[in-house]
Amino acid sequence: MSAAVASDAQEWREPRGGGRWTASLGLALLLEAALLGVMAWLISRPAPPPPPVPIEITLTQPKPLPKPVVAKPTPPKPPPPKPLPKPLPKPKPVVHPHPRPHPLPRPKPIAPPVQPHLQPPPPAPRAAIKPAMPVVPPAPAPKPKPLPVHAPDLAAVRLNFEGALREAVQAAVRYPEAARLMHVGGRVLVSFRMLDGKVSDIAVVKSSGIGSLDRAARAAVADAPYPPTPAPLAGQAMHFRIWVRFHLDDNS
Repeated sequence: MSAAVASDAQEWREPRGGGRWTASLGLALLLEAALLGVMAWLISRPAPPPPPVPIEITLTQPKPLPKPVVAKPTPPKPPPPKPLPKPLPKPKPVVHPHPRPHPLPRPKPIAPPVQPHLQPPPPAPRAAIKPAMPVVPPAPAPKPKPLPVHAPDLAAVRLNFEGALREAVQAAVRYPEAARLMHVGGRVLVSFRMLDGKVSDIAVVKSSGIGSLDRAARAAVADAPYPPTPAPLAGQAMHFRIWVRFHLDDNS
């Protein structure tokens, strides 16, 4: 009985050693499965992006800007020199041939003086007496001719006389009181006829638009103290047109 139990115990113990091996094999399989799973997980993961390529930055010193080329002002061309006058040709010296020396004349023999006969000398000739010239009185000096008297310029005389009439009429203006209070002004063109200082045919040629000013202008022409008529215009009937002004500043 004990032998049988012992043999059973030995047979039962052997399986215990085989169980260890089985456990080791199972653990190894489990580890291998785990490694395979890790490897499968690693393979299934997306590949990480490659590292960025380093960008090489090179700092270079900027080149200096070229200096602006300033065009130098070209100096003005000098005027061409004036042509020099041609020198006059020098006169050639005139070479005179040397005169040949003339031989001196031989002295003539001096004749002995002839003694005059003892006769009275002839009378000396009288000088011819010219008759005296008659004295002519000087001619009288010519009388100076009188200077011609120029006729006066009638146009200039009339123009000066018209200016004097204009001043006389303007000095005789009496500003209407109603127009002065209303601060109304203007000018009137008046025509009239004059003969030796007398005025007639007074008429308004261009009205100021205000009756009182027109009447005052006619009254000034009729009552003005006119200067005397110049002599070249005396006896002539003359027609004049004169502007009569009504300004408050002139009559203040």
